[in-house]
Amino acid sequence: MQEDTPMKEQTLRIAKEKTLENLEEMQGMLERCIEEGMIDLEDSYHNELLGLIEEAHLVKGWDELREVITKARTLEVDIAAWLARLGRTTLSFSWPRPPPIF
Repeated sequence: MQEDTPMKEQTLRIAKEKTLENLEEMQGMLERCIEEGMIDLEDSYHNELLGLIEEAHLVKGWDELREVITKARTLEVDIAAWLARLGRTTLSFSWPRPPPIF
């Protein structure tokens, strides 16, 4: 079992980095749209993204990362819908897949 630990830690680290990369890309996209005059009421999407980025930085295990990814996917859909209402499109992100739970 101990032999698995370095591999699991590396897999978690890579997944965490990918999750942070996606969140920061979403943040950049949102900031560009706002700079172009789109309105994020009460900065709700922006604040939620900041919170998720902070949570992702603090992740120590797969359970926590699963929760961040679930929230991030929901936020991605919400932002895409918001952009679609304003005539914009966005890319879909590829999110890390946690190992199966046994």
